[in-house]
Amino acid sequence: MSAETKSGPDTPAAQILDPEVERRERRRLPLIGLGLSVVYVAGVAVYLIVQGQNPADLRLNELGDFMGGLSSPLAFLWLVLGFFQQSREIRLSNKALHLQAQEMRRGVEEHRRLAGGTNDEER
Repeated sequence: MSAETKSGPDTPAAQILDPEVERRERRRLPLIGLGLSVVYVAGVAVYLIVQGQNPADLRLNELGDFMGGLSSPLAFLWLVLGFFQQSREIRLSNKALHLQAQEMRRGVEEHRRLAGGTNDEER
């Protein structure tokens, strides 16, 4: 096996597939989303308290409109965060496939070298 095909902790493949780094990266976007959601809900609660409004006093159709208006920014936030997460996963998959293709090329080159060496010895 050549030095190029050896894999260690400093290789790009190991860095991409490192479980600790992967776990931290996967937790980052949901934590951001959770933090922003909490800030948003707390802001709405503070606004309602300052205005002296109680959503329980609304009629049923008005309460539905209020809840729809309240939840739509949160739904959009989580949609955008899901888009970023999916984009990151596709990027990681692309890098992994690229590294796999490089390793396959190296394997083919190694087989050619070994096959070429065997033919030279037989002559």
